[in-house]
Amino acid sequence: MAEEEATTETAEAQAEATETTSESTETTVEETPAAPAASEKPDDQSGNLEFLLDVPVRLTAELGSCKMTMQELLDMDLGSVVQLDKPAQANVDVYVNQKLVARGEVVVAEDNFGIRIKEVIAKTSQT
Repeated sequence: MAEEEATTETAEAQAEATETTSESTETTVEETPAAPAASEKPDDQSGNLEFLLDVPVRLTAELGSCKMTMQELLDMDLGSVVQLDKPAQANVDVYVNQKLVARGEVVVAEDNFGIRIKEVIAKTSQT
């Protein structure tokens, strides 16, 4: 009699394990996202990031910099010239949200200043 009860309990446990396995397999199948079709281009992944395209960023171009005392700053007047630490023909650093992304040269475009990009900084070269 004890053997029959043990066999029955074992059979019930196996049946429950089979049901649990079936349920978890179904759950896994439902939660797993579909793999992209082989015919899709790698560029189609950018569709997943479309919501980021409207995020505003701050683009800054740095011609150069200098150090001066507060007195020198206060002595500045209309027409004062500030000497920067870069030569006139040096590339301008382009930052996006304070991260260096490119270098270029200053150009005039329709009475406005612009920057012609000459070098895009690779992700690996940034520190």
